[in-house]
Amino acid sequence: MPIVYASSASHAPGMRAWVKQADPSQVEKIMAGWDHLRVELERAKADVIIALTSEHWANFFLDHIGAFCVGRGESFEGPIEPWLGVEKVTIQGDPALAQYILEGAYKNGFEPSFSYEARLDHGTMVPLSFLMPTPHARLVPIFFNGLAPPRPQPTRCIAFGQQLGALLRARPERIAIIATGGLSHDPGEKNHGVIDTDFDAAFLAAITKGDLRALSAFSDERIFAAGGGTPEVLAWMALAGVMEGQGARQICYEPVKAWATGIGMALYENAH
Repeated sequence: MPIVYASSASHAPGMRAWVKQADPSQVEKIMAGWDHLRVELERAKADVIIALTSEHWANFFLDHIGAFCVGRGESFEGPIEPWLGVEKVTIQGDPALAQYILEGAYKNGFEPSFSYEARLDHGTMVPLSFLMPTPHARLVPIFFNGLAPPRPQPTRCIAFGQQLGALLRARPERIAIIATGGLSHDPGEKNHGVIDTDFDAAFLAAITKGDLRALSAFSDERIFAAGGGTPEVLAWMALAGVMEGQGARQICYEPVKAWATGIGMALYENAH
């Protein structure tokens, strides 16, 4: 079954926790973007969602961090943050699909770690709260290390996405893929609140064109210079790999000072 839906979107907690602090005109555009992505996901009638995502010390710390980690639990709970303003829910996992992804990755030269007990923070739950307000599809989260160096390089993330896409296209399920994180932001660091609009524009241009060469050219240093949280865009790069260089449509972009993040969304309209 072909992949029936694919989109990328930021996951800033302010979209739920600090809505009123932001410019109302920006909020209106962002919420309209979420509505559009949600409607398209509902139309896709997905059986399972693969979330290419990140976490914020919810599961991993400096004693163990891997480049990629596949969640193979029977279910996942989130969000873990009580202040987020998102009701905690339990989402059914898909251990069989997770095992298939792991075994296929190992055969294709990738060795992601895995977890039976991963918890979901705002990095996954903010997007899901907009896209799937009532859980109706199974979930397999795949976490990317955007926290601590060394991080997986763009070329590696794109290649990981390419082999993942080949694996998923051989499955019978209707599969949706979402990539979450970014864009430029430096949460809690010396440049908190600074948004690198030049980086965001260049990155979104490469995403909309499906330009894997341009995405590969973003160095770890350039990404990190756009803010300590910006490496979350590695998940977007992996999804570009899944989609084999297909261009995406930019749904919105707003540099929201109150949320200290460049908020972007992109939809792969020909995913199905």
